[in-house]
Amino acid sequence: MANPDPAPQEMRDVDRGRRFVLLAAFLWSLAGVFIKLLDLHPLTIVFYRSLFAALVFVPFLKRTHWSFNFSILVSVISYSAAITAFVSANKLTTAANAIVLQYTAPIFVFLYARLIQGQRMTKPHGMALGVSMTGVAIIASDKAGEPEMAGVLLALLSGVFFAIYMVNLQKTNETSPVYLTWLNNFVCALLLLPVVKPRLAVSLEQGSILLAMGAVQLGLPYFFFSKGLLTVPLQEAALIALIEPVLNPLWVALTLGEIPSLSTIAGGSMILLGLSVRYLWPLLEGRSKTSRLKP
Repeated sequence: MANPDPAPQEMRDVDRGRRFVLLAAFLWSLAGVFIKLLDLHPLTIVFYRSLFAALVFVPFLKRTHWSFNFSILVSVISYSAAITAFVSANKLTTAANAIVLQYTAPIFVFLYARLIQGQRMTKPHGMALGVSMTGVAIIASDKAGEPEMAGVLLALLSGVFFAIYMVNLQKTNETSPVYLTWLNNFVCALLLLPVVKPRLAVSLEQGSILLAMGAVQLGLPYFFFSKGLLTVPLQEAALIALIEPVLNPLWVALTLGEIPSLSTIAGGSMILLGLSVRYLWPLLEGRSKTSRLKP
């Protein structure tokens, strides 16, 4: 009996991976709302958010998951640095600026893939990257010359570390996503504990928001993103995740009235156009080939 064609199953796995990455980006996009609601020191927010995220995954840990190597160490350090810089940037500049400047990460991901790994950049990826990064540049330029440089630099630094984290995930694909998500957050909270000790007091309302952040907005999306990268190429995942800087200012505007500027709206539209280029290109190319084959 002939073996079934593995291609359909592979396509289903890739589609499921794309949905995981998209869901992660959607949950990440809620960060601006949560952070703006909390009148707390940025490091206190990072500490509790990571602590609650780690606790959520404790019941799902198994003894067989436990491992440690250099790639896991890089994951822990880059993850902790990225989320710490991002939350701090949100407190020093607008949510829109913080998130879009963090999303210089795909630039570093693509450059790494091209310059270090020697991967050829496909035409759809190249066009999508160019258009999307133009959108990021438009939004970032809105604050040029204004006294928010510390927030801008921290957001850019967050982008660098987020790129390192994404690239390194390819080297941890044999590590359980549950274990990796738990370890990243546990170590982050542990490293921050001595620093935030004098600032641990929070109200019941603040504690509830931090719990929701840790479980829903931080822990789950990083788990979904890790799962998605098992079947979705890194460059494609980086582009899908660009949905986040489009949604983040939207949620903040709807809930807190922080209306995005015209440059944010224009840049967000460019990002969506970039994603459309990536996913419409193969369809248009396929139709073109089909029409040429017709008599």
